[in-house]
Amino acid sequence: MAPGLVEPTQYNDIKPKDIKAASITDSTIKYTPGRSIPESHEHYEHEDLRPRFPDVHWPPLTEVPYQDKGFEGDPHFRNLLSAATDVFDYNPKIGTEIHGIDLANLTDAQKNDLARLIATRGVVFFRDQRNFDIEAQRELGKYFGTLHRHATTSVPIRPGLEDVHVVFTGENSQDMRAMFTPTFLWHSDVRITLTSLF
Repeated sequence: MAPGLVEPTQYNDIKPKDIKAASITDSTIKYTPGRSIPESHEHYEHEDLRPRFPDVHWPPLTEVPYQDKGFEGDPHFRNLLSAATDVFDYNPKIGTEIHGIDLANLTDAQKNDLARLIATRGVVFFRDQRNFDIEAQRELGKYFGTLHRHATTSVPIRPGLEDVHVVFTGENSQDMRAMFTPTFLWHSDVRITLTSLF
């Protein structure tokens, strides 16, 4: 099939069906993508997980034996998906979202399927993880191998969580986005990140 001309849609061409129902507020007019004001965290429920930068020193890294759990997973992910209520891909190449799975209570077979699915799809999202506290997240991570410690980034205030990488933006954080390109803003050296959408 030969490529064809596609007329770009102009903003003025998009008209609401009912002009009376459409209301444009000052906040909509002044909207700038990515410049939302962070919410106040005066009474933050996870105060013990706020960032700190302790002066810690660890021994040099050594070789750690590793076996990819994905090799033990089912090629059709039956163990994991048998408990799912919905599953869909964001696009054909990367990204899958699964509903109905409780990450805090996976069997080993389900964990193996999850490792294989992450290797296949690149990133997998789970919503409504009410039981997935910091300890449950660390336990799941330990199943796949030794937890990594980021020597140059913050860790939680609570002692004993030095293998937890804190990403936190509070109401007093400086907005540094203008100093970096979008590719740097989304950069991460963390190999596997479990993303839970609350």
